[in-house]
Amino acid sequence: MAQPLTPLLSSAVWQGLSFDWLWVYRGYVPKVQEWSPEITVPAGWFWVEKGLVKIQADGHEICVKAGESFFTAPGTRRQWFKTGTRLLSVGFRCQWLDGSPLYKTDLNLVMTQSKMAALHEATQSLFTSVHGSQSEVTYQNGIEAMPRSFLEWCLVEAAFRQWFSVYVDSLEASGIQPQVRMKVQDRKLEAWLSALNVWPLDQPLKLEHLVRDSKVSVRHLHDRLRRHLGITAQAWLERRRLEVARQRLSTEDTAFKEIAFDLGFRYPPHFTAWFKRHTTMTPSAFRSGNWVDAA
Repeated sequence: MAQPLTPLLSSAVWQGLSFDWLWVYRGYVPKVQEWSPEITVPAGWFWVEKGLVKIQADGHEICVKAGESFFTAPGTRRQWFKTGTRLLSVGFRCQWLDGSPLYKTDLNLVMTQSKMAALHEATQSLFTSVHGSQSEVTYQNGIEAMPRSFLEWCLVEAAFRQWFSVYVDSLEASGIQPQVRMKVQDRKLEAWLSALNVWPLDQPLKLEHLVRDSKVSVRHLHDRLRRHLGITAQAWLERRRLEVARQRLSTEDTAFKEIAFDLGFRYPPHFTAWFKRHTTMTPSAFRSGNWVDAA
């Protein structure tokens, strides 16, 4: 096993990470021979069993051939699949308290089969742990929330954690380090960040609610959050809102007006204008392309 590149930190720091396992699937991609619009994708890894994948991200175009794998950086990208493309894929979120991902830089990386044998084997084991005897599961089925007993949930959670340890080892063997964030020592700031990350997206942000019992001014809170996040709290909330909008439009058949209402828009045309301003596409055009994450 590769020697760890990251510093040795206390459990309290690592426990600040949150995990959200999104899917593991093996199957054919749903949309081929056409470039997607810019879509938001989580972190992940996929293996091209058949076909060809093209990715446009960070100003570059990347080609992933059959027998190769790809480490996905969380963020935005465009993608194209050759007819008959079949993937073995895992998607997840692993974030610090402030919402920043554990891995971000140096990803969007293609690796050859010989270097990824251990991760390929671990992913096949994860697929079996989650989906049992099934040999193929589509992306749409892979993201469905399946009812499980508590014991079954524990076993699936353990399987994902075991897979993730091989994923981390594979990245470290390639010299890729996580973005280490020290535990927030200021308990007020920690509480504010937690509140910001669970703030209801259908409600306008009111910083005065966050400082109600803190004996500090709204301006002080605004400045503290901006220094820590690198953007304003309102911009951070808008980023969350856009990510949810893209995800729901690409994975649900929910009516636009319902999504708009859930995201705080009283009238659907306001949601349409907001979405088009951020993506250059209307919600209808985005959904009609069937632009699921898929990889």
